[in-house]
Amino acid sequence: MSAADPSPPAQPPIRLYLVGSAVSAVVAVVIALIVVLVATPVYRASTDVSIRPRIADLGAAEASARLIRNYAAWVDSEAYAARLPEAERGGLSDEEIVRNVRTNGDGDRLVVTIQSEDSNAARAAATVNGLAALLVAEVATPERLNARERGLEVSVIDAARAPGAPVWPRVEIALPIAAVLGAVLGTAAIWLVWPLTRMSRG
Repeated sequence: MSAADPSPPAQPPIRLYLVGSAVSAVVAVVIALIVVLVATPVYRASTDVSIRPRIADLGAAEASARLIRNYAAWVDSEAYAARLPEAERGGLSDEEIVRNVRTNGDGDRLVVTIQSEDSNAARAAATVNGLAALLVAEVATPERLNARERGLEVSVIDAARAPGAPVWPRVEIALPIAAVLGAVLGTAAIWLVWPLTRMSRG
């Protein structure tokens, strides 16, 4: 090999790392921005239904906790979704409602949390509020409300409102992550390809 064609150094120059990582980061950000603009947004709405014994004692609290867990499982079923009025389901089938809705029964806080994720923000809130109203009507029977020792206080803590921003995709999260991943992948690519460049010139 002639002196006019020296072999590359063993390690890539720092400048190459900087330029490569910057270009990769920019490309990744552009791709992420396109995905964010094209992707269907997902909105999340939620509310809590409180089911508490009127008289605070251990037995009543345990009974309420069991009731909460049972109702949380029921709200997640198609049988429960079928009871939702058309005005609050927004054209969704029972299967779609079950797919969108997640319900959790918290026996410690004595609340049932109903959450819906939907591409339509208003429909997500309407679904949650409709299911919560059905749950309150189901639990708040006269015998449960008026029982002297085992009476319950049942209420919706905060009605769900149509969310103003989607939970996915999030521009403020997607773009920085894309930039970091792009820079890391660009640097790794240079580090991996550089030895092959030296071998080809050798």
